[in-house]
Amino acid sequence: MQLIRCDDLDTDYGPGFEADLDAVVREIERATRASVELEGEGRAVRFAHAKAYGLMRAEVEVLPVEDPRYAQGLFASAGRYRALVRYSNGLGHLGPDTRLGTACGMAIKLFGVQGPSLSDEPDAGTMDYNLINHPVFFANTARDYISIARLFNELPDGPRDPSRRAKWFHDFVTRDGSLPWERWLWDELFALTGSVGKPMPHLLHTAFWSMGAVRHGDYVAKVRVTPSTVHPEAPLPPIDASTAHPVRDALISDANAADHSFDLQVQLCTDLQTTPVENTSVPWPERLSPFVTVARVNIPAQDVSAADNPARAEALSFTPWRTPAEHQPVGQIQTVRRRVYERSSALRHRLNHQARTEPTSPDDVLG
Repeated sequence: MQLIRCDDLDTDYGPGFEADLDAVVREIERATRASVELEGEGRAVRFAHAKAYGLMRAEVEVLPVEDPRYAQGLFASAGRYRALVRYSNGLGHLGPDTRLGTACGMAIKLFGVQGPSLSDEPDAGTMDYNLINHPVFFANTARDYISIARLFNELPDGPRDPSRRAKWFHDFVTRDGSLPWERWLWDELFALTGSVGKPMPHLLHTAFWSMGAVRHGDYVAKVRVTPSTVHPEAPLPPIDASTAHPVRDALISDANAADHSFDLQVQLCTDLQTTPVENTSVPWPERLSPFVTVARVNIPAQDVSAADNPARAEALSFTPWRTPAEHQPVGQIQTVRRRVYERSSALRHRLNHQARTEPTSPDDVLG
């Protein structure tokens, strides 16, 4: 299997990139400030993943891998890392799950990682994964994200309101009317609409993806965390969607009932046409490059029902750029996420009068 190496990537995004990136950050900072009043809780919330479902203790176990192309960076040798897992809704709003929809996130924070991080806290000794229960993303360039960020903040009401629906979709696919028809953002729109309409998820029985690409040592990869086949799981009870917070209710029940295990897998980039880095809105075909397990995420049975558990999750910061250089995010939209995550996190903590300090262990957060 021929593989793309990191040196093969073009990282020149053009002379207008920095100006476009600044415009994206301004829009997200505007929405973050507005959320203090709009979300009705007197505090700033995340631009995405505002509603936390739960924060859990975990362990990431790096497994032996025979193929040296997969045994890269953190996964070059076996090891165990204490970790935290945060589950959340994907939107930047609070409220009942039936209104917010079923796009959800799984963020993982590893502790005791050696070497400097690429984040603005280089010596923290932590590494983050930011994953979604959908394999593709809905934006690919800073220029597109200028308008898409505003439209994303109007979810879920924009497309649901008959009086706004047509204009919302028009503005999305045409970048506020600025694109000729042959450049309309169909891949991005299909990526967004494909993430909705799913049943209420049992989060501990759900797969999550990185969507964007990252370095995997010498190579380029995407990441998936999927329920492990090593430990068969009990049949899932139906989720009672009549309650206000059924996803959190199911998470509490499932977390109490049993240990859970996930395979952490990587899929290597084989060709920039069929496994593109700059178009995160299309999946990489598994027939060309399979997902290979390099680690296991073990979540022991635990009680996450405490009323302050989601609030403890809210005080944390997760970013795909809190990582060693061997696993650096790559591609234009991943570069956008670096500035967005760092600036919005700093602003949110400042507005909420919270110290933005990276913990040194799960005990710092959960006691």
